[in-house]
Amino acid sequence: MATPPFNIRRSPLMLAATLAFGLGAGSAIAQPLERARAAQARGDLRAAQIDYRNAVRAQPDNAAVRMGLAQVSMDLGDPDTAEREARAALERGFDKAQATALLMRTYLARGRFRELLRDFPQVDEPAALAAQIAAARTFAELGLNQRDAARASAEAAVRFAPDSADAQLAAGTVALAAGDRAAAEAAVDRALAADPTSQEAQLRKASFQAERGQIPMALETLGKLITQAPGNVSARVLRAELLIRTGQEQQARPDIDAALRIFPSHPAATYLTALMQVRAQDWRAADETLQRMGAALPMLGDALLLQATVKRALNEPGQAEDAAQRYVARRPDDARGAKLLASLQLERNRPDAAAATLTRLAQRNAADAEAMDMLGRAHVAAGRPREAVIAYARAAEMAPNDSGIRARLAAARLASGDSRGTSQAATESLRLAPEQSGARELLAIAALARGDITGAQAEYDRLTPEQRKGEAAGTLEGLLALSRFEVQPARRAFEEVLRNHPESIGARLGLARVATAEGNPVLAERLLVEVLQRAPSHPEALGRLLATVMSGPPRAEPALIALQAAHAAAPNDPQLAITLATAFGAMGQPERGLAVVDTPELRRAGQGPQLPLTRSQAYAALERWPEAEQAARAALADDPTFFPARRQLLSLLLRNGDQRGAEAMLEEALRTQPANAALQQLLLVTVRENRGLDAALQLADRLAGVVTMRPASLSLRGDLLMAAQRPAEAAQAYAAASRIDASSTLTLREAGALRAAGKPQEALALLSTWLQKEPDDIGALNLAAQIDIAAGRNDAAERLLTRLVEKAPDNAVALNNLAWLLQERGRPEDLQRARAMSERAYFLMPGPETADTFGWILSRTGDRDRALVLLRQSASAPRARGQAPDPGKVFRYAATLNAAGQKEEAIKVLEPALAGDAAFPERAEAERLLAEMRRG
Repeated sequence: MATPPFNIRRSPLMLAATLAFGLGAGSAIAQPLERARAAQARGDLRAAQIDYRNAVRAQPDNAAVRMGLAQVSMDLGDPDTAEREARAALERGFDKAQATALLMRTYLARGRFRELLRDFPQVDEPAALAAQIAAARTFAELGLNQRDAARASAEAAVRFAPDSADAQLAAGTVALAAGDRAAAEAAVDRALAADPTSQEAQLRKASFQAERGQIPMALETLGKLITQAPGNVSARVLRAELLIRTGQEQQARPDIDAALRIFPSHPAATYLTALMQVRAQDWRAADETLQRMGAALPMLGDALLLQATVKRALNEPGQAEDAAQRYVARRPDDARGAKLLASLQLERNRPDAAAATLTRLAQRNAADAEAMDMLGRAHVAAGRPREAVIAYARAAEMAPNDSGIRARLAAARLASGDSRGTSQAATESLRLAPEQSGARELLAIAALARGDITGAQAEYDRLTPEQRKGEAAGTLEGLLALSRFEVQPARRAFEEVLRNHPESIGARLGLARVATAEGNPVLAERLLVEVLQRAPSHPEALGRLLATVMSGPPRAEPALIALQAAHAAAPNDPQLAITLATAFGAMGQPERGLAVVDTPELRRAGQGPQLPLTRSQAYAALERWPEAEQAARAALADDPTFFPARRQLLSLLLRNGDQRGAEAMLEEALRTQPANAALQQLLLVTVRENRGLDAALQLADRLAGVVTMRPASLSLRGDLLMAAQRPAEAAQAYAAASRIDASSTLTLREAGALRAAGKPQEALALLSTWLQKEPDDIGALNLAAQIDIAAGRNDAAERLLTRLVEKAPDNAVALNNLAWLLQERGRPEDLQRARAMSERAYFLMPGPETADTFGWILSRTGDRDRALVLLRQSASAPRARGQAPDPGKVFRYAATLNAAGQKEEAIKVLEPALAGDAAFPERAEAERLLAEMRRG
């Protein structure tokens, strides 16, 4: 607790007269006393204390000299000497009220609150003494958090001596503790009216003025106080702080020096010294100064924050983060501390920890726009674009004129798959800053994400020649070429970006896509490793390498080696470690996967549930069941809503035969997440496997009756019956649920059940009725088109798919299916329409199916070179272990090879596909082609 505001009224003339009366004019003590008073007058309290000590030695029974030594010792922060001398002054007859007041100050300075209340019981008279005791008891009771008692004591102090500055200050302190700053300042004003020379009252008045931003008035108040009492260290430190705050460091220096001369280890003055050194960027000196504060450092305002800043500048990140953590623990509502801590965590590649720090700040409603912006960056770095969107959107609300935040919001929306939201945010960013290129490029990329290649090109064309020299614009140029499957121009664009921007991630990813399209997986993998060396958590690079491992030979082992190389460069990156461990698991090497994720750094708390889940999966693969269960529970403790961890724990409980515990665990989860469809399904599957279908059906009916579990629970009975191969009954269950609460989900499931039950016409009728009510239902349009295609009604399917594409122009599946139907008609105009659609579908969803459609249409329209690249990619795409290549895709690749004059290669490709008896629609045509090629 800070030293409380007790001031003994001291009149220099009265004190001089008292001393002269006690000592005599010719006393040998006169010179030390004169020196002591002179030293006090100029603020040299150390010299004054020495002279008072000499005077005490000369005349130990002089009460006034003892009192002078007590007072100066108290001002020097020496309460032990002050207590001893104040008692001596009392014993020798000094004014009881004044001496008792100083004695009680020594108790308060050392936190001896209970002893003060015991040693100084309240008296009623004389009034001056009673007021001083009541005021001191006020502070002791506040120190013990006895607020009602403190209020009563303060009221008593004012009652005993309404014109006492100390009594009014006690009342003001009670008001301040209650949060009533207006009443507290009014009490200070009354104290000043009672005693304009009260040092504590002047100091408090200056503090209130500073809080209101009235810095010049506060400096004027402090100037008067320091002129009156040059040795008042608190006043000098406060004035120095205000001068530094207003950029007047040179004017602050004399006050800091004076405070440190009086009190060499004064924490606040030492802190201000370090602050000035930081402003001068003298980091080493600031560090040494802060170290001198010792145990006082954590107790002083922003000192821990300053220490974290200094340690960061000295490249001592561990100590910087420790200091920032301690500051945040003490002041969790201060956004400055949370932002500094989060930035340190981000610098140490721990985005999950940074996100947790900033989320806690936001939950306390203490986050500002900068903090929410930083939270968005942390989520992006952790691979959580949806959470990033929420954070950036909140930041944009707080700072509506910040174009940069809008641009980052656009980028996060793009990463989360919301291309239209991307366009909206990027457009707003451009409105705020029309000259920027970043938002324009995001608009183009958002258009590409929707498959709107024409719109993307239009945005690119709006860039100035200077803007097109940038990394993002160059990458965009390559992507535009790639979207049209112009492989060579795309490569040239990406290579140009790399020449000008050697660290570009986007250009490397583009070149990796080009390499894949050209059938060069070795180059693609090397480029993906280079991406991971620069961005260890990059989702596309990790995903592509992991998918290659999962596909099996021949590329699984090289892709695994590539992941290991990336991990060696960043062993503590959580997402990279998780991916490598998963890859080891897929290769049947769980012990190596466990070693990757079971390190001290990756075991630290606050890194998300995926790491402990990955450990659990590795333990389970090694049949280390207790550790597997413990790790799964750790994942759930980190995030109780993390469904994969819940599913993992369920499987472990069931393996141990704990069926009751498994069901209880899921029911407990549903109590906090009643509408969670995945949890409901998991519980039903568990009950069905453990207690049979009838028990599961009974539970499904019970869950469907709980309103808080809807709408997901309404489909449970039908889902169980479909899994039991009873589609007709399932259709009836879905229909009954629809009568309770009709929805697209229930309609689609009922139609699917009718189709599985051999009633496609009823399914189509149901969908047609639903589409009359909800004409924009994408799922219903798609399912109806599939039913028509299966029935050979291509014209009807084409009409439905056309409607679907109009409503969802970025639906790659619909685009691909419609393009296939159009190309089957074979007319030139249909082939041109199909070509544009398939190009767009492939760009939106590059994969074997879209590559096959796009490549075949290119082949049929005479663009065989580009067609061969796509069809080779489709025919040789990674597939499940043991699965043979799709013979239809192989036939189209072989036909194109033959048409391009590569007959021998075509025969080599087609023969294995026809070696067996696999049936496929083009088999007769493929056999005829092979026979023709063999005949030459």
